[in-house]
Amino acid sequence: MWPGIPGIRRSDLRVRMEVYLDCGGGISGDMTLAALAHLGVDFFPLTAALEKAGVACELELREEIRAAGPGRHIDVRWRQDEQPLRHPADIAAIFKAVDVPASVRDRALSVLEALTLAEAYAHQIQPDEVHFHEVGAVDTLVDILGVCYGLEQLGVQRITASFLPWFSGSIECAHGCIPLPAPATAWLLRNKPVYATDARVELITPTGAALLHALVDEFTGAPCGTLAAMGTGYGSRPAASGLRMWLLNASPRVDHHHGGRELVSQLETHLDHLTGEEMGQALTALADMPEVLDVLWLPGIGKKNRPSGLLRVLCLTDHEDAAEQAVLRHTHTLGIRRQRLERLVSPRSAVTARVAGRDMPAKRYEIEGRSYIRPEAEAVGRAAQEDGLGAPALRLISG
Repeated sequence: MWPGIPGIRRSDLRVRMEVYLDCGGGISGDMTLAALAHLGVDFFPLTAALEKAGVACELELREEIRAAGPGRHIDVRWRQDEQPLRHPADIAAIFKAVDVPASVRDRALSVLEALTLAEAYAHQIQPDEVHFHEVGAVDTLVDILGVCYGLEQLGVQRITASFLPWFSGSIECAHGCIPLPAPATAWLLRNKPVYATDARVELITPTGAALLHALVDEFTGAPCGTLAAMGTGYGSRPAASGLRMWLLNASPRVDHHHGGRELVSQLETHLDHLTGEEMGQALTALADMPEVLDVLWLPGIGKKNRPSGLLRVLCLTDHEDAAEQAVLRHTHTLGIRRQRLERLVSPRSAVTARVAGRDMPAKRYEIEGRSYIRPEAEAVGRAAQEDGLGAPALRLISG
């Protein structure tokens, strides 16, 4: 079993993993780091790499049980007596010097850039003038790099998050009393979905907002996939809840020989601007793609009484990006709706069937424990053409 939450195996990490951030209790850098630790991430190799890069620190991890259940709390401790004033360029240089995979470094730099731009806006200064004070600099550095390192260790390729809780009030900081959300946080929350709460405390910190801004691929109401494990990260506030991080196998594929359930992506768009020739070419091009499972065109009447239709493309979740780009390329639509669905796959296998006196490829499948054989349509069509018959004649022929 994978260290941490019971139920997650190393073999789970060979498939496409996703993380869903349940931010109902808020999000900060240390909460996210603690949730990853609860999921079993070992941060010792990272702190050793940081020490080689000139940042001697330790992560003090402890178990925490609150109303939301068991979780972890984490503190960053540094071994030097003093920490220098650090500008974003100084932190970026450390990220580049630390021996971590390029994907970790790239993610960390994107989070740092988001936080830097937000702080520059909040103080109305140039980004290169932003600075992080002593303790905050080390915490920010380790939180950002640690989160990106932890995601890499879990094999996370996609990150989704819940809608975000709104909060108000004020806090005291080095610059005086400031309203909540803090100005940098407010800047980063632009274009993010929020909902009202009565909270009068800081639920989302600037670092937490930067992580959301730079790393989250989609904000959605619920996770989608097969749940592998959950980690809970508690922050410094004595709150009953924390950040709950769900680790998901987002693309479970079944062995079609045995059947089962798997996730697929359904892409949809309404089209009313293509000619008949262009529509036919688009359907052919999409159907010929190995990444596409099926293509459906439903004609109808759209806005302004224009003849239009619904294009629906089905693919495995691993192939979403390729299928989306193909739909855009062949239709020039201005928008695509995407949703993930679970589909049931009946057990099936390739066999040879005797039809109208000849052998042809077929599928054997099972429904309710009984086996059936269905000849492949293309083979039936070729045989019917050879015999000068319509395809139904071969299926209905007697004797």
